[in-house]
Amino acid sequence: MISRRRLTFQLTPLLDLLLIVIFAQFMDTQETTARIEKRAEQQVQQSEQKAEKLMIESMLSYTKIKELSERNIQAKRDALKTRDKAVEMQKRMQAMQQLSEKENRELSEQLERVQAQRDRVAELVQQLFQIPDQMIDPILKSKADPDIDKTKAELQRIKKQLQKLASAKAEDVVKHLLTYDELTKRSDIWELYLTENGVFRLKIGDQTTDFRADSLESFVDRFYAIYKTVPQPKSLVIILFSYGDAKASVRFAATQGLPVIAERMRADSSGRTRYEYAVIGFAPEQTKAEK
Repeated sequence: MISRRRLTFQLTPLLDLLLIVIFAQFMDTQETTARIEKRAEQQVQQSEQKAEKLMIESMLSYTKIKELSERNIQAKRDALKTRDKAVEMQKRMQAMQQLSEKENRELSEQLERVQAQRDRVAELVQQLFQIPDQMIDPILKSKADPDIDKTKAELQRIKKQLQKLASAKAEDVVKHLLTYDELTKRSDIWELYLTENGVFRLKIGDQTTDFRADSLESFVDRFYAIYKTVPQPKSLVIILFSYGDAKASVRFAATQGLPVIAERMRADSSGRTRYEYAVIGFAPEQTKAEK
């Protein structure tokens, strides 16, 4: 008969060993979990940083795109405005060109009309100077002392001048008239006329004044008194003296007094105005109808 042996196990040490193993596994699991959590946290932080960076870059890109879009819109508006201005400018240029062409045509037509009128006036003036000798001679010979050599030479000079103007071309007549016109622009023409009844009629511009003078002194004084009432004349004044069938003594007072009054007026103006005179001679007095 076989005897049975009793096996006895000590459970306490095994239990302690099991607890140590379990604790070691727990600690390893804890460390692994901590590393995983730390790695996950780092990854999350990196992801958040990347996301934030991407968001910032996205915002910057959006801002740039918005600015570029606004610039593009403004550029399109400016292009449209420039195009509209160019179209408007082109229309204005066309209108100005049409207006200029119209004005040029009108000016050309007006110039042609003026030239035709000028030529016609010149021809008429030329015809007016074609005065027969039988009409000129009585007028010229009615001047004082027609037999004096000086007077004869003056008569011949006037006749030659009339003949020259009568035979001149239209352009020369116009030039003569323009020369006289330029002279009147730069000087004042005073007209002094002695009527048949001995009255001097002085015309200065639109002002006409009558006075009597029987001597050189009275002529100078009364002429000077009228001169003081007129505005400042131009730098040159030409006094044209003509007379009707008046007394020789009155004519003598005027012809002798003109150089005196001219010098007196020149001195009064301190030399700013020069006074010249010319004796035209006999001229029949015009009636009111003729005036």
